Amino acid sequence: MIVRLLALCFIFFLVRNQSFGQAENTSVLYEISGGGLIHTSYVFGTIHLRDKRVFEQVHNKKDSLWYCFKHCDIIAGELKFDKKEIKEAAMDKVMMPDGVTLQSLLTPEEYEKVKAYAKETLGWKAILIDRIKPLFSISLFTEAMEKADYKYPLDVYLQEQGEKKKKEIAGIETIDEQMQALASMSLKDQAKELMEFVNHPMDSQAELEKMIALYRERKLLDLYDLITASGMSDSVEAALLTDRNKLMAYRIESMMLRKPVFAAIGSAHLPGDKGVLELLRKKGYKVRAIGK
Repeated sequence: MIVRLLALCFIFFLVRNQSFGQAENTSVLYEISGGGLIHTSYVFGTIHLRDKRVFEQVHNKKDSLWYCFKHCDIIAGELKFDKKEIKEAAMDKVMMPDGVTLQSLLTPEEYEKVKAYAKETLGWKAILIDRIKPLFSISLFTEAMEKADYKYPLDVYLQEQGEKKKKEIAGIETIDEQMQALASMSLKDQAKELMEFVNHPMDSQAELEKMIALYRERKLLDLYDLITASGMSDSVEAALLTDRNKLMAYRIESMMLRKPVFAAIGSAHLPGDKGVLELLRKKGYKVRAIGK
């Protein structure tokens, strides 16, 4: 289900038969060295949730993550978090095109079912669903489903810690680039995913809980396997994962050549023979998993 992707694509607040490249099933933190680098850098797999359970590693101040964090000058996320800037830049891209409403994408029966579910779970935000793209309606439903123990997700917490330490904060992607990737899925297909969610909300809840459990255990390959089992078309997988992985690897490398970097990106981007870790290895860098 699409809920697997929403928890791993920052703007919302990927297959079985592939090689997993440099990733291991015991870590979400990787050291990048060699290849002419003066300083060691790190790539950390995150999950874009506010549930306190996914914060366990970062709240353990003895975890090796903080040693790596301390020795980096740049803290990079998929996006540089600026609530006002993201809201302003994303708003027009969240809305349906002129002349299109959710009602026009669904049958009357489907539309009434979504409206009822929205009213039950979203409160006043239910008025938004007819004008925002279906993926963002799913995002609202997922947000209502998850435990909001923190105001912002794990990625933002790391950036906030970097700011407190007077480190440089950087975005690996732009808002427009993430939105363009999401636009690879047609509105009709988004509406189908929305109905799948509304028809089977308990399945989505179970998937979310499974993802959290795997992340807590640092089972990166199992988490990747779960996410990529979502039945994406080749074009959607390319837009949401493969193409973005190439861009992330290129930009992380550009930063590493300048200063040591702690790059925190969605965990689904790390594994696979087309994942960020393998792409960095192919560029000549050494990639090593770091445990506790």
